Amino acid sequence: MDKPKLFTVGPTYVNDDVRAEMSNQMFSHRDAEYVKLHKELIEKLRKFFQTQNDIFIYTSSSTGCMESSVRNCISEHGTGLSMVCGAFGKRFNEIIAENGRNAVRSEVPWGKANLGEQLEEALSKNPGVEAVTITHCETSTSVLSPLEELCKVAKEHDVLTLVDTVSSMGGTEIPIDRLGIDFCFFGVQKCFGVPPGLAIATVSKKALEKAATVKNRGHYFDFLNLKKFNDKHMVPYTPPMPQMIGLSKQLDLIFEEGINNRFERHRKVSARVRDKCKELGFSVFPDEKYASPTLSCISVPQGFDLKGMYAKMNDRGFVLASGYDKLKETTFRVGNMGNVTMDDVNEMLENLEEVIQ
Repeated sequence: MDKPKLFTVGPTYVNDDVRAEMSNQMFSHRDAEYVKLHKELIEKLRKFFQTQNDIFIYTSSSTGCMESSVRNCISEHGTGLSMVCGAFGKRFNEIIAENGRNAVRSEVPWGKANLGEQLEEALSKNPGVEAVTITHCETSTSVLSPLEELCKVAKEHDVLTLVDTVSSMGGTEIPIDRLGIDFCFFGVQKCFGVPPGLAIATVSKKALEKAATVKNRGHYFDFLNLKKFNDKHMVPYTPPMPQMIGLSKQLDLIFEEGINNRFERHRKVSARVRDKCKELGFSVFPDEKYASPTLSCISVPQGFDLKGMYAKMNDRGFVLASGYDKLKETTFRVGNMGNVTMDDVNEMLENLEEVIQ
């Protein structure tokens, strides 16, 4: 990476090839050139996801996808259940309530993962739940909840699964069709290393059928309108074409690296960060059994000068992510999403060791 070297949790470092591709001149989003871009991008995404579901392009951040899923997959007076293990699971639950649906939640302490048995208990206590929201990788804590067991329980109760893979998609395997995920979404600015402004979601036939029964789905994020245009290789409104071009190029680079090789790189680099941080006297905040392969949340000793550490690392050309929400004063986060290599992280860790000494 060029300096400043970003070890943030999004936006992440964008490589030269992607930046160069995004510098192409613009064209109309209603002409044949756009149709070709849209069609080819969907084909590449389908290859990456290995899914038969529809794939929608959202001109928004991932939070827009959250609202879209709630408006389309939960009836006006229906109930949505959120599995919460940090700030973004909580946000999903708040969006359910703010859109006039009945919002219930099943929560564990920050640093713990949401488990299948917890979901089983929550669904048993809340009959009538139409959809469950799951945060696969909780960016605030770096917990990776076991998606397979959560989806299994949801399917047994015949509820829709709305899955936030914002910080995990592109950095670890997520078999959408095998798990039966109904709505799976992410933003391109994290593990895909593309500038922000574009989100992608896969939408199951079951989710589309549900949307057709829901009144007042809203306008901008209506599944049925998105599908009508998507079937023509278009979007309803002006899309962020530079990001689409950049994502298409990044997918080419991912296929060149090898999808499984990319996942293994993320796993090894993340493990290296955690191991070295423990050597330096820090501790890993979450339960390491459920530690994410895409970022690490690191706890510091009481009284440690986090602001000083950030400033000195910035002076050396390395940008770390601060702790989030209630963890802001006690943790820092290290992202290894997208284009971060082992050489990059080793260089950063050597500088971190010198700074804290």
